Amino acid sequence: MTHFPKPILTPASYGPGRLVSLGHLVRNAVFGTLLCTGPVTALVALGWLTRRSGHVARSRFGAAEEAPGWLLGPRETGGRPSSRTARYLGGLAANIRSGLLALVALLAWTLPFSLLWLGAWWAGWENSFNKGYEQAFVGPSVFLLGALVAALILPALPLMLSHLAAEDRLSAAFELRRLRSLIAQSGWRVPALALLVAGFALPFAGARGLITTATDWAPWIEDLTPDQLAALKSRITLALALLAFATAWIIRALATRIYATAAPLAAGLKPGLWDGAQAAEAAMPARARSRLMTAVWYGSAMAITLGLAFLILAGQFLDHAWWRWIFHPALTLPWAG
Repeated sequence: MTHFPKPILTPASYGPGRLVSLGHLVRNAVFGTLLCTGPVTALVALGWLTRRSGHVARSRFGAAEEAPGWLLGPRETGGRPSSRTARYLGGLAANIRSGLLALVALLAWTLPFSLLWLGAWWAGWENSFNKGYEQAFVGPSVFLLGALVAALILPALPLMLSHLAAEDRLSAAFELRRLRSLIAQSGWRVPALALLVAGFALPFAGARGLITTATDWAPWIEDLTPDQLAALKSRITLALALLAFATAWIIRALATRIYATAAPLAAGLKPGLWDGAQAAEAAMPARARSRLMTAVWYGSAMAITLGLAFLILAGQFLDHAWWRWIFHPALTLPWAG
């Protein structure tokens, strides 16, 4: 009979107190917000979020390690004190590396439908604007195809990122059999997470509408000097960056909790499939989930994702920037745009 060690589901005992934790929260929020004001620096924020997700998951699996930093690296490497360079810049280098891994995985998963959406936008809106009405059916058809592909992919995206973070390797993002077993053990949490992602996408669509119609409900904006207008734009960018970072942080945190619960169950049910994975260290006995219920929960998540696709389409009519099809703050890079 296979012995399943009892998983450790609490952080390490040397964790900081509440006041220190609050200080860390504020510090991380400030750093993350500033980094999310631009697309290049947002990669560092994405990397930190990915590393934090992996740290939390591995901690729940029983590993004790230092929490990831923004700039500083670990005090020790391989049982020896880290070099001065690794100590003072190791965290930044690790964040860039993790950000690149996460971004490559995200683009590999999202480009199949986001490129279809981008093509549909050109074939639909841009084609009609140039009076190409005889091909009017192309745009909506391509967009619907992309929406169906997105509905199939997006519900699995948060769990994929959590698995990538826990394993800390790019190939983990494409382990479809493990991902399928994770989805089965997650059950109702998959559509719940999809609903949360769709809810967090709403403020970004609303912000586009407010910005586009600003002169209608705030006519005083037209009287601002160039310096005042630039200051106002900076404040708006900062607010959207805070929203983008907070959105990504909350989604990643909840997805990691779901992953840390589902992965040991999946590893206990199919230990051979999970050999060598971090979750195998905390494997727990589990029963097989009903395929019918798994399909019902995932189908519910797909229906929610279809609504998200049309929300993104509505937002695009308010701001035509092409890159918004590919880099949506609630889905890929946490960039204010």
